[in-house]
Amino acid sequence: MIEQLLQQLIERTESRYFGKYRGYVTNVSDPLNLGRIQCVVPRLMGDVATGWAMPCTPYAGPDQGLFVVPDVGAGVWVEFEGGDLSQPIWSGMWWGQPSLADLGQPDSTARVAPDVSEIPKHDYPPQSAVPGVRMLKSATGHYIVLDDRPETARVEIHDRQGNRVILSAEGLDRLISNERTVNEGNRSAEVDGDDHLEVAGKQDETVDGSHTRDVGGDVSLHVTGSLTEKVDVAGYSRTVGGSGVKEIVGGPREDRIQGSHTRIVSGASQETAVGGYGVTSGGNVNFAAGKAVKVAAAMPDMPGPSLNAVSIDALMGNVSINTMLGMCQVGGISAISPMVLGDGLAIHFTMLAQILKAVNPMTVAAYGPLLDVWAAMTPMLDWSYFGFVKRMPVG
Repeated sequence: MIEQLLQQLIERTESRYFGKYRGYVTNVSDPLNLGRIQCVVPRLMGDVATGWAMPCTPYAGPDQGLFVVPDVGAGVWVEFEGGDLSQPIWSGMWWGQPSLADLGQPDSTARVAPDVSEIPKHDYPPQSAVPGVRMLKSATGHYIVLDDRPETARVEIHDRQGNRVILSAEGLDRLISNERTVNEGNRSAEVDGDDHLEVAGKQDETVDGSHTRDVGGDVSLHVTGSLTEKVDVAGYSRTVGGSGVKEIVGGPREDRIQGSHTRIVSGASQETAVGGYGVTSGGNVNFAAGKAVKVAAAMPDMPGPSLNAVSIDALMGNVSINTMLGMCQVGGISAISPMVLGDGLAIHFTMLAQILKAVNPMTVAAYGPLLDVWAAMTPMLDWSYFGFVKRMPVG
């Protein structure tokens, strides 16, 4: 009885194949997409391919796991479930590149091309995988590196184009040729230190909603080209270029300055108001010109209480018109033009008589003697610089 059992065990063992055998992948087009492969095992089956070999993966489960399929021609370790040749399993891979001459050769004499290594190389920095470095690299050049060495500890993700993301003790480095980020929800970024952005080409920024920017310190804006600002709602635009600054305001404008205001214009300056124009000052108003000052009015104030085209009113004090070299001329274009002198108007009375006579000859007969007396009193009272209220119709 025992002898029969031993004989059956020997016969069964002789028809079973246990252990791992070297194989070469011949087909990876699994119709069930389970990661199965077909391969040849030269030591057992020559160049005859096995059936579909199930993968022995370190991680699997419903809709999860590690899915890795070797390329055709890659070397794999082949086992058989229960030693049955009809139940192949590929349990891993081995380094080396087989050739067609290896088919049919025993494992102990199988040849591997000496100048070819399948060990993946690390391109940044260039080196091969070594102990302490875990690497997953695809045939086309995509790879992930886990470097656990103390001096170069890092995690890297590379693609075949050279784009890479590196996480190390220095921080995060992204070297990407083109990048596009889409956030379906909100986004918040916080930088505890300095932030530096350098763009070699054009930069566009579009904000569909409101935009608020708070700066706790100084702001410096340096533009080597032109600068254009535009507000569609208010009809406002400002363009700064090499030819100057052009500003357009579509509606009312109000400027409030809490402190002093100084404006320096190197060239000519001109202001045009289609409507009225007013200047109100709580203190003195000074106009100084290196050349002539001209005030011209085309029309009188109509409708109004008077026909004044140009009015100078002083609530208190004098109105002084002084000429150092030359004459002060006051007059109208006709003999009947009304003119009022006084109410603080201080002039050099020594010249007043001659001025009025030259302006309106009719004053010679009407007021000539009076003007001569008035002018003769000037040496006794310097009425040129003291207030002297005098109303005198001329014309």
